[in-house]
Amino acid sequence: MRITRFDTVFLLIASVTCFNQASATDKKSVPGGPESIDIWNLPEFKPEEGPYTSSWDTLSRYYNVPEWWREAKFGAWSHWDPQSQAEDGDWYSRGMYQEDSEQYRYHLEHYGHPSEYGYKELCRDWNVQNWNPEDLMQLYIRMGARYFVAMGNHHDNFDCWDSRYQPWNSVNIGPKKDIVGIWQETARKYDMPFGIGFHATPARTYGQFMTVRYRSDRNGQYAGIPYDANLTAADGTGKWWEGMDPVDLYGPVHRDGRNSLETPFATQFMYRVDDAIRKYQPDMIYFDDHAGDSQIDLGINMGLGKLTPQIIENFYNIASKRSDGRTQVVATFKGVGGRYNSFQNSPQLLPLVDRSLLKSTEFFTEDQIMANPFQTEVSLQEWHYRKGVPYRPAHEIITRLMQNVSRNGSLLLNITQRAGGDIDPEARRICEDIGLWLEVNGSAVYGSRPFETWGNDSVIYTRNEAYVYAMLYSWDGSRINLEALSSFSPTVGKIKKVELLSQSGCRIRFKQTATGLNVWTDTPLLPYQGITDEILANGFKVLRITHDKTLFNDDDPGVTTIGWEHRCNLEQGDYNNDLYISSNKGDVWKTTIYGKGIEVIAPVGPDLNDMAVSVDGYERAVSLRDFTGRKAQQVVFKYKTGKKGYHTVQIRNISGTVAVDALKIR
Repeated sequence: MRITRFDTVFLLIASVTCFNQASATDKKSVPGGPESIDIWNLPEFKPEEGPYTSSWDTLSRYYNVPEWWREAKFGAWSHWDPQSQAEDGDWYSRGMYQEDSEQYRYHLEHYGHPSEYGYKELCRDWNVQNWNPEDLMQLYIRMGARYFVAMGNHHDNFDCWDSRYQPWNSVNIGPKKDIVGIWQETARKYDMPFGIGFHATPARTYGQFMTVRYRSDRNGQYAGIPYDANLTAADGTGKWWEGMDPVDLYGPVHRDGRNSLETPFATQFMYRVDDAIRKYQPDMIYFDDHAGDSQIDLGINMGLGKLTPQIIENFYNIASKRSDGRTQVVATFKGVGGRYNSFQNSPQLLPLVDRSLLKSTEFFTEDQIMANPFQTEVSLQEWHYRKGVPYRPAHEIITRLMQNVSRNGSLLLNITQRAGGDIDPEARRICEDIGLWLEVNGSAVYGSRPFETWGNDSVIYTRNEAYVYAMLYSWDGSRINLEALSSFSPTVGKIKKVELLSQSGCRIRFKQTATGLNVWTDTPLLPYQGITDEILANGFKVLRITHDKTLFNDDDPGVTTIGWEHRCNLEQGDYNNDLYISSNKGDVWKTTIYGKGIEVIAPVGPDLNDMAVSVDGYERAVSLRDFTGRKAQQVVFKYKTGKKGYHTVQIRNISGTVAVDALKIR
């Protein structure tokens, strides 16, 4: 039998596999903790008990994305961990172990061979001497961010907090600081909702990042020399990492990550997430992985699969106990429909999952208004800082923000940090430009909801309280026609006033016709003051439009539901082109209004049934049945309270399929 160099490497790896797996299963404790915890032999994880279960049907019925998140629209993200130390881009902790990659060659030149200087050394040398969280948080607030997300861990498997179940963490190694804890304290100081991102998921970390670390070079002077993941705790005697075990950072040797959800690593991951949730009480958790289990990436079955509803159940129940039974938290996952749909094996779950959590669409903006809220994540540069890579300009970020907001989404922006924790002056300038634009035009963003149409390549629409907003990418003041605001629009009535937010002395002329709203001005348009991005400074004008059909829409701020399903883009003449629909008896739509009377507006038709409307406890049955055909925007209920004040309105499904469109508040 002829043994090749590759066979030699494989036999070498196989010989240490048994030793490393034995060390993983025979471990009795980990250093740095208040008690001995065997992180590789943890019992099955049990979610916190409470009103939520791991049933998608139950989660989708009772969960509502909290108002604080729907109002915020724009968040800042610190995508920063030991991989930033190399300042050579994203996925460095994987690329440095791949012989043919540019990051491997960079690592060899700057640090040495990964058999001698591995990722654990990079973690040790992560120096955050330039990190000023107070200054950065103030910058993000000036930028206009309304929530903040810190990196909990990346695919590298290093925890950036005082982790109970991962000794390779930022308190024990490297910075010797509780990075997540410091971020949390700083965010709370400024009343910023706080989130934690978890990327060390079983598929991505156990399946993709760990496996490359057990190999060795196939060619050159280091051929056949195993990388440092093959070291054991015993090899640390007399070294800087004495008492630590590389297996805790790199994982036990394995050749295939396809069954990553059935490993001790998956159990440990659940405990680590729970540990961070309980320690830092985040308002939001983010997972850089799919909610389902049918997506393949680099040959690995991706997704959290069966773990996803358990994570959500645990998070929601913990949150409900600290907020008097009200769930005010957000859990974000990828692959919920769209390009990378991870529910191809169970498509019947997709609408339930979409209502149970907040879906992530990383770097991809939906092409239409979505019924349920979503989040798109983008970065000013690479996800992890790379020297010499240009930044995305402020006008591109504003474009992405408005595209997402107009389609019922939000934008989470990573402001790429250098190794030491600071940011480039150029990145700071971009943040300031974004903030100056939002300072003028924020009413078109914060607290807004989608209009009946999101717009097109020249204009983007949003709706906020009594106003419709139109952002024009490039406008010189000459006559333009906004077709969506015609006299035939089902959402706007007669246009009464048009204002330019950035120029109070600018008189806007307009004429509403059957084909649109004609808008023009004779006043020269001025650039935004202080904005250095010339495209943003001279364009991106926002018009505020006042009209006389000011209804309270079915999805406006303050609405909560049990069981109802939001649908949009219906093109049937409904107010704002959307409805809340229920097909289950007992489903409840609820809100609080301020006024002295209401009218409930809903469609009627041959396929609709009965619902009960109550105001402050007074209840009356309403039939939506009309055999003559479907009719939109019908007044189906009227009630006068007698005096102006706050009143609770509740609509309950009595039988069959029912819908609510809007309220007219007196």
